[in-house]
Amino acid sequence: ALVAVSGTMCVSEQKQKKLSAPFVGRRGGMGDGAEVYLDDINKPRQEYYFKPPAFVQRFLERSLHDVRDMEIAYLYWNIITTMYPALIAIWTVLPASNLIGAAYLVGFNVLYMQRFILAMHYSTHKRLFKKEAFFGLADYVNRFNIVLVAPVFGIPCNTYWLHHVVMHHVDNNEWNKDLSATEAYQRDNFLHWMVYWVRFMAGSWVELPYYAFKRRRWDLFAGCAVGMGGSMGLYLYLRTINPIAAFWTMAAPFIAVSTALMFGNWSQHAFVKPEDPRCNFGLAYTVLNHPDNQRSFNDGWHTLHHVNSQIHWSEFPNKFVERLAEHGEKDALVFDGIGFFDVGFALFTRNHGFLADRYVNVGQKKRSRDEVIQLLKDRLAPLRGSTAKKTTKTA
Repeated sequence: ALVAVSGTMCVSEQKQKKLSAPFVGRRGGMGDGAEVYLDDINKPRQEYYFKPPAFVQRFLERSLHDVRDMEIAYLYWNIITTMYPALIAIWTVLPASNLIGAAYLVGFNVLYMQRFILAMHYSTHKRLFKKEAFFGLADYVNRFNIVLVAPVFGIPCNTYWLHHVVMHHVDNNEWNKDLSATEAYQRDNFLHWMVYWVRFMAGSWVELPYYAFKRRRWDLFAGCAVGMGGSMGLYLYLRTINPIAAFWTMAAPFIAVSTALMFGNWSQHAFVKPEDPRCNFGLAYTVLNHPDNQRSFNDGWHTLHHVNSQIHWSEFPNKFVERLAEHGEKDALVFDGIGFFDVGFALFTRNHGFLADRYVNVGQKKRSRDEVIQLLKDRLAPLRGSTAKKTTKTA
């Protein structure tokens, strides 16, 4: 179909749509492939399924620190009004059943896991509610995501802040400092990921509290130790009451979310610039024009999130356009039409060409397809010791 533009010329609807989306580059290392427009910028949000009643919406509008976080609040409302009743039912009125437990785990993880992890992520970096909200108790309420909701998804109580904000963003993927650091592994080797995954699943119970203890962060040490101890103690106690329910509502979610978190973080930090591993433009990358960006609070702009973790999630598309030249100058990796999990699966199957075909030149040095593939392979190689400490943390 054709539509009129300025009353004199006609362009296709597809062309008109492109006119409203910023041009960011071209596919291919030589910058001579298909044009890439930032279509994400026009897509509707898909983080929540339904809105709360009007009176709850009005309360949230008054209480939120930033009304742009309404999608996060709506998602939490969705979880509280659907997942919590199901959880309570499993423990009170429903028969002990592996079928019911499996349906609960699979159903709610498909609906909410990805969305919740990113909602928790951004509402941990930036406060969700105003300080004066909840009769001045907002500092406590703002922790409900990591204290009360996270355990329902298998994340031990009160541990996420320490692991992600304090450890991951401060030590920035550095081996032997950041528990979830990827740089010491061959990141296109599935067996290396298995070691990484098992280390996190088992090691986090010791390494996280020890991290806080070693740095004399006594408040974080106490909070983490109590949270982890309480989570494990509650599981062991509930297991004596209903082992089937305990497995499907506590043990299985821990395995599932640990797998998702470690596969996600591995994928996001698979490529590390060997000559500058602490540079945020070289230890993360950006994925554009993928539905995950609408479901995950624009998680695809992971480079910018590491550059400045206080950028609001809604600002990432525009910030990316503003800093496009910097991505080119610092030889950052940008991919079009794929998400982080697509990248991870491509690496496990050694399909580097798949990634090279979706590489976007936004001003980086021109490279042939083979040179792009070699660039990716170079950034997948293990870095340890002095090799991984060549530079200090840079933008």
